[in-house]
Amino acid sequence: MSSRYRTLYLRALSPGPPLPLTPEDRRDLPSTEASEDPGDAARSLRSLAEEAVRWSAEESERFTDVFPAATGQEADARQETVRRVIRNCAPFALSAGAWLQWLSSPGNSETEPVLRTLSLYATDVGVGMPLADRGTDFRELLRGHGIAEEQPGLQLAGSEYVDGFSFRLPALLLLMSRHPDAYQAQLLGADLCLRHIGVLPPLAAALRAARVRDDEYAALDLGGPRPGAGASGRELSWAAVHALLDAARPRSAERASGEGDDAGRAVSGFRWALREVRDWSERLHQETALSLHPDYGVWRLIHTRARQAAAYHSRFLLDGRPLSEWFADVDAGPTPFLTALARSRLVRPGKPEASPLLRSLIGPKGPMFRIFTEEEISLLSRWIRRLPDPGSVLTAPADGQEEPRRDLHRAQAQWPVQGSKSALSALPAEAHPAADSAPAPFTARRPPLTHRAARSAYTPLLSRADSPALRDFAHAYATRWLARCRYALNRPSRSGLPVVWDRENGLRAWLARAHDQHAEGFEENHVTLPSRAELVDSTLQLAPLIMIDGGWLQAFTDYRLASSRVGHFLFRTYWDELGNGEPELNHPRIYRELLRQMGIDLPPTASRAFTDWPELRDESFAMPVFWLSVSRFPDEFTPEILGLNLAMELSGVGGSYRNARVALRHHGFSTQFVDLHNTIDNVATGHSAWAADAIDNYLSDLPGTPGPGGEAEAWERVRVGYRSLNPPTGRLAELRAVLSSRRRTPAAAQPARPSL
Repeated sequence: MSSRYRTLYLRALSPGPPLPLTPEDRRDLPSTEASEDPGDAARSLRSLAEEAVRWSAEESERFTDVFPAATGQEADARQETVRRVIRNCAPFALSAGAWLQWLSSPGNSETEPVLRTLSLYATDVGVGMPLADRGTDFRELLRGHGIAEEQPGLQLAGSEYVDGFSFRLPALLLLMSRHPDAYQAQLLGADLCLRHIGVLPPLAAALRAARVRDDEYAALDLGGPRPGAGASGRELSWAAVHALLDAARPRSAERASGEGDDAGRAVSGFRWALREVRDWSERLHQETALSLHPDYGVWRLIHTRARQAAAYHSRFLLDGRPLSEWFADVDAGPTPFLTALARSRLVRPGKPEASPLLRSLIGPKGPMFRIFTEEEISLLSRWIRRLPDPGSVLTAPADGQEEPRRDLHRAQAQWPVQGSKSALSALPAEAHPAADSAPAPFTARRPPLTHRAARSAYTPLLSRADSPALRDFAHAYATRWLARCRYALNRPSRSGLPVVWDRENGLRAWLARAHDQHAEGFEENHVTLPSRAELVDSTLQLAPLIMIDGGWLQAFTDYRLASSRVGHFLFRTYWDELGNGEPELNHPRIYRELLRQMGIDLPPTASRAFTDWPELRDESFAMPVFWLSVSRFPDEFTPEILGLNLAMELSGVGGSYRNARVALRHHGFSTQFVDLHNTIDNVATGHSAWAADAIDNYLSDLPGTPGPGGEAEAWERVRVGYRSLNPPTGRLAELRAVLSSRRRTPAAAQPARPSL
């Protein structure tokens, strides 16, 4: 069972298509059917929060008692126990806050709960700074204790030093994060619980045992404030939950009998998280207490490596039996094997420095050189030194000492085995389809890529929910759009990116020149004012695009991208487009208010009524659907998204925004939307500058040699993405798109791009 959560954790880390939910998953997750009056839910959550705080403090004290003394021979054991606990906290702590990563989407980016959640999540990832997420804080702790498993991914999921049960909670949280439409309320409830727990109790005890500084401890407190944040994690989490409950009040009276609601789901999520953390802490407490047994460390090492070791050592006899047979028979338990080893010529009880096992065998000229790590050599040394001690295999068990040995035998069934497929098994092939399937227009394997099809795709693409058919459509649409942009790419143009990227100077100089051209164009050309009707119509036709402002960057809310060297620029831009969590600065809301001034009151963006609005033309959905499609493939289309982002942020600065301002003022409408963009998109410190810096950072990490994966190829793709905001038209361009898209590999077979 523990291998299931390792695998689930690993797969849920990926920003690719959401994992389908199996019946087993649903049994593990909090209920989607819970219901509760919003007022009662608020009271329940306050009571639960007090319970979580109280339990966290008590459990931390209980865990502290497990650690050995800090002096004498116990000092090494204490340090090893600290490392063991820290390692088992790594799957959770390296992705702390990641469960919020997909709660925002282009379809809900105006809503109060999402804006409040984004405010919380932005502090978790350290918005505006690279490598400033909570996981990085924990990574520093790992490095300080010489622990190599510092990246959430394959190395951590396959680590023999981390118990399988420690992957359950983070795996399930990450799994829910990939299904935000079904689990938004539960995630916010779970988040509130985790903020009140603060530092996981086992981790809190380990930090005290390691005597870390107060600031290092505070950095790992989920409920505390982060650098630069005005509010604590608890306060921001409560703000998101209160916004959710406020939004649930009008709907509670309309709920059908037996139907779940967000208030009840939030309470369910809190209770679920508290139960899960308690269960995990109890299991880790038991394993930590067991690890103090003199034979624990060496037996776990032998058990983990037995499969590989059994292939060797057939000539070496241990107590008259080939050593390879001992390794093959580890399921018999620790006592026979360890007793034979302790009495063999390899070991001098109490004298590790004189034991051949640690001298000639693993020395530079020995047959087992570099088989063991320094940490494992220290472990073997401590075991040999303690062999005369009561409880070791060389002493007869006193009253009460036989049971720990039996516990050791029972515990080994849950330990990972190096090289075993069970450590990282694949999820069942018969996994059930995702609950959030795509609507009827996406049943064909090769759907039409017309403006009408784009209009039909708009609503389902606004959600993070996915299906194979919808994903196929999005990939085909993005691929064909980008293929069209390759037509005559190298034809001289004043408005395009240079043919060659300047590795020494980057894009800032080019950016300044492009801005000058925009400004000169505005000054030289007389603004032709549209009529009021023309202005209203053009503003309306832009609504499908502007109401998803930042939508091309939605993938960069993913935890592994949001604070990366490249991705942090893009997440910060996305965060700005949505108003930094403030409703009055939210760009879709500002644009909606402008439309209301014009007498147009559009339905919610994610509703079918919006897509069906009769005054909206089919072609008005073409570009928005490209944004939504390409953003679903952040690894595959990284260079293109970077280029599109630069084009989008630079497009109006100094020129068209100023033209629009003149027209809006002339007809008596608010200019807030264009004024805001003309300032925040500026080329010195704004979005345009960030977009250029993101590209420079991305390309500087690539090899300068020609060929696939190199700088030249990536730069050409950036140029294609830049052009995608204003793609070429005409039959030849469209023919290029059709032919190129037919040669493309299906989305599922595309190789992953280099990590951001």
